[in-house]
Amino acid sequence: MSDVEAFQVEFSRALMAASPSARPAGLDPAMAERFAIYRNNVHRGLGDALIAAYPVVAMLVGEDFFRAMAQSFFRAEKARLGSLALYGAGFADFIDGFDAAASVPYLSDIARLERARLEALHAADDAVTTAEMLQGIMNDLASVAFVRHSACFLVRSDFPIHAIWQCQQEGAERRPIVQCGENILITRPDVTVQQILLDDAGAIFAGRLLDQAPVADAFAAAIARDPQFDVTSTFAQLIAAGAFAGLRET
Repeated sequence: MSDVEAFQVEFSRALMAASPSARPAGLDPAMAERFAIYRNNVHRGLGDALIAAYPVVAMLVGEDFFRAMAQSFFRAEKARLGSLALYGAGFADFIDGFDAAASVPYLSDIARLERARLEALHAADDAVTTAEMLQGIMNDLASVAFVRHSACFLVRSDFPIHAIWQCQQEGAERRPIVQCGENILITRPDVTVQQILLDDAGAIFAGRLLDQAPVADAFAAAIARDPQFDVTSTFAQLIAAGAFAGLRET
């Protein structure tokens, strides 16, 4: 490792150290105050980016708690994307292991929902598979497998995360939340991110299709969960939502 590389490693260590007085070894003492200012700006900027990416998580725990949690997240990161617009990958998994957040058991799933929304918003503009495109293969649809659209995600939870998320939106009507698991399909048709609730069988069906399983296999998995599963309406819902971007090549 060259002297420059060694200093960069030391600079990064001091930048993310727990102590606000930390500074890189070998730094000119006259530069210590400037480094502290830079360090504070970096931490503030990362915290702001994390709040922008996970606003509902921040609302649920309060800004002070969120920023303290963010500090621990910064120090735990092994790598990060260069774009602050997509900052915070892995935050949900981090929350799972953050003991101070254990009293809010649904918090990490709210983070997963917000992450899916963020990635859907910034995903590529793939061509969407429409119902009209499938007209010629309806008789063979059982054997067809689809490619997931880049802006389509499925989040499953044991908690009512869709209802909790909705309650935190501006102007939302406050109403009692039924304690039940929820499955949410996130897509971005017409450049607007949307959320669709799916029952358990519908989520199984959607999840298998998004994993590129043939329609027949996805249907079999869904009816194993619910023999009354309505495949027609669920499939139509997925197509209308823009869940797919073409057929898988076999």
